[in-house]
Amino acid sequence: MGYQGKSLKTMNKFASLIVVPILLIGCKENSALSDVELSDPKLISPEITITKTINKRGREQTDLVVFLNDKNNNSINLLKGGVKMNNEALGIQTEWGGAPYYTLNNLKLSANTNYNFVVTLANDNSYECSVTSPRGLISSFLVPEYHNINNDLNVSWGKLNSSAYTSYSLEITNEDTFSKEINLSQSIIKNGGYVICSSLLKQISEGQRGDFIITLKASTKGKVDHRFDGGTIKIIQLVSRQVTLDFGEADVPVF
Repeated sequence: MGYQGKSLKTMNKFASLIVVPILLIGCKENSALSDVELSDPKLISPEITITKTINKRGREQTDLVVFLNDKNNNSINLLKGGVKMNNEALGIQTEWGGAPYYTLNNLKLSANTNYNFVVTLANDNSYECSVTSPRGLISSFLVPEYHNINNDLNVSWGKLNSSAYTSYSLEITNEDTFSKEINLSQSIIKNGGYVICSSLLKQISEGQRGDFIITLKASTKGKVDHRFDGGTIKIIQLVSRQVTLDFGEADVPVF
């Protein structure tokens, strides 16, 4: 397969990264508790995720998905009650498998901002979950577009704030089945860059020319009201770049 075929295939895979928040919710169903007026928070496990994605063209997209899960991990549409974020009521949408989730259109993720979610049940009692975005969002991720497979690959990013609530990683995937996540320590984050060894590049590409996707990921966790049956709230940032590996014979790919 030539560069053109590989690039088209990889771009299709890259496009799928934009809709990850939607595709990942396909295994849930509508909970039987959607037909019941709920007043007991112990019947609910919130799963709240704000995901901001920046693709290689600089296009940004932010998605909010709020599941109120039952004990079987199926999602509840409150018969009486609702969910608000920063005093704004969330709407209900249904994913392909029929599971309802709460969301808000045109959400913009801002730095150092508290996102407070209030779940109100049938008896008008309210329960809060909150997460604060990092002081500095990912704004820069420098990765060469083309790279010689025999050399180590240097990637870098702008200033990122270290926090006990935020973890960073690099996710590397090729167009087939290879996937690797590299957790980044606070010291590496402060250094502003990372070196991916050539042996890993050869493993990714199986020694052949081709494309892969490298993503800088930040995951920030928040607090869920202890009266719920567990749950999670987090902010995910994903900045992805595509790299074409070659053997250094040319500066640009040959089609």
